[in-house]
Amino acid sequence: MATKKCPNGHQYDSSIYGDECPFCPSNKTNSTTVNPGPDGWPPVDDPTKKTIPINDHNDIAGGGTVIRHVNPTGETSVGAQSNRKLVGVLISYDENPMGEVYKIYEGRNIIGRATTSDIPFVKDSNMSSTHLLILYREAEGIYWAEDQKSSNGTYINGKFVGRDYELQSNDVIVIGSTKLIFLAIPQF
Repeated sequence: MATKKCPNGHQYDSSIYGDECPFCPSNKTNSTTVNPGPDGWPPVDDPTKKTIPINDHNDIAGGGTVIRHVNPTGETSVGAQSNRKLVGVLISYDENPMGEVYKIYEGRNIIGRATTSDIPFVKDSNMSSTHLLILYREAEGIYWAEDQKSSNGTYINGKFVGRDYELQSNDVIVIGSTKLIFLAIPQF
């Protein structure tokens, strides 16, 4: 999945929507077009699309971004990433003062400036294209952080780290100009 972030901070799948954010209104009207989800929401007269009015003020609070992924059978799902289990989250307040949440899935998670990264930060010019790897294997039950030989390095809880750093919940990660808080999701 190739995620992209528009200037308004919405993340979306660019392999589905291209360069045009599906959540931003067009310049012509005060509405946005949303394709209906698999459960039929929003209810539509025309089954291919529905226009939903948006408010005139630019509140950051409220609302959220929904990314619809298409699985191999052609069905859409919300919030899944290729059948990988959600095992943690990263939270940042740098780009959005209300906070942004980035999901960490089982296996490899690459964080960097490149749009092809699992978690891209394209606006952070101090971040390398592939800056940090976060790895979780269920068999180990350990979250590993590994700097990917980045130009500016990776700092966790104020200390420079390189390879094989064992992440703990509430660790503060600084990569480039971005500060992230790591939260592990307990596995049952």
